[in-house]
Amino acid sequence: MSHISKQLVCIIMIGTGILFTATAQNGKPNDLKLYLKHMDILLQDGGKWKTPNRDYNPAEEWSASYLGYEYKKGIHANTLLLKITGYIPKKSQWVTFWDGFYTWDHKKQKLVYQSVNNNGAIASGESESIREEEMVLVFSITTPDGKVEKHKDAEKISGTNIISMSAVYTSGKWVPKNTLTWSRLEQPSGNLTFMTTRDGNFEIYSMDTKGENLKNLSCNKATDYIFSYFPKSSKYVFSTTRDGNEEIYIMEPDGKRQTNISNHPSGDRIPVVSPDGKQIVFLSYRDNAEGEIYIMDTLGNNVNRLTANKSFEDLASFSPDGKKIIFARQIKNPNDSTATATFELFTMNTDGSNEASLANSPGNKVAPQYSPDGSKIAYYGKVPGGNYEIFIMDADGKNIINLTEDPLEDYSPAWSPDGKWIAYTNGNSKNYDVWIIHVETRIKTRLTTQPKRDESPIWQPLY
Repeated sequence: MSHISKQLVCIIMIGTGILFTATAQNGKPNDLKLYLKHMDILLQDGGKWKTPNRDYNPAEEWSASYLGYEYKKGIHANTLLLKITGYIPKKSQWVTFWDGFYTWDHKKQKLVYQSVNNNGAIASGESESIREEEMVLVFSITTPDGKVEKHKDAEKISGTNIISMSAVYTSGKWVPKNTLTWSRLEQPSGNLTFMTTRDGNFEIYSMDTKGENLKNLSCNKATDYIFSYFPKSSKYVFSTTRDGNEEIYIMEPDGKRQTNISNHPSGDRIPVVSPDGKQIVFLSYRDNAEGEIYIMDTLGNNVNRLTANKSFEDLASFSPDGKKIIFARQIKNPNDSTATATFELFTMNTDGSNEASLANSPGNKVAPQYSPDGSKIAYYGKVPGGNYEIFIMDADGKNIINLTEDPLEDYSPAWSPDGKWIAYTNGNSKNYDVWIIHVETRIKTRLTTQPKRDESPIWQPLY
């Protein structure tokens, strides 16, 4: 990758050792057993590790915010594959810098290492010593122009982290270079549900968090939009045009027991179930052409109108304790015919009382959703002079953060059950796909790649 800076490539050249937690002497047969034991440790939880890149430059297109180790089992039981990578935020992708392997040399009774860099450099070496909680690896890096550098890495386990200490042999002595702390790269769990046109019309699909094991859940020729699951259940509520107008349905995941619970000639849409599973908030045009927010029980009875105004309201959802509803309202200045209407966020009690604005900054704010612990709100909005991004802020509307920051359109955020991830839609007028982002690190992963439209993901509840 010629566009990767030389500085970053040099950073990646450090830290290629294996970790050990038991005492052994170099060259002893017991070292192989220790190697295999700790191979299992490195492969746990997906075998991926990360460390912040101290030289990350947000202004550089190909600068990496995180460096990564990716371990996988090799073709032989004694072989461990390793990729050394970097996460490029401006490209929303991991780039591989070194691709190599470790294996056991029975003749030398040592661990040997071979790797190649994407610029053509070759690294090779072997274990120097194995001691308690530490292994020292010595290796040489030969660049494409024939220059050779000698490196030494000492790798230690510290709790659940890897501590890598590197040195370079210069002027007849080892000169310390870097000390990095590596932690496991968290992997999301569970399943997602989303809407897709891959079968010709909008259908409701499920998949796992790797973008695999896809299944069509709705299997209907009408347009089906999913918006919410019942808590601790695989039953979901969605809106559909299968009756000629938009109606709200409840259905089992196998497609059985499809039940129309709204049964109204107007359009009823965007249903979201309350945390206790007893109520559904939704948008309806039954009393107002602009659309208002309503609430009903899960049988479609006890319908109550919560908003009553001439403004258009959009997607509403509950707070985790079920006491509040948050929603977006279109704001228009009646005295300014040139101004473009925007959406702002509001909260209210579940009976429609105590309505309050969260308008702490200008700009569109749509599809709000509380984090599982209620401390944050995710939404999407348009940046000044730019595109739509996913934002998070405190529950009181303060401390707004642009989470996605990319050139494409991002919308429809949905929190994971543990609050560590947000699933969302990313794309442009040509195509949209489902992505997830880790809230703390802002590392993104694309889950769908087919040419049809995939959008509006939600996480299935844990049960």
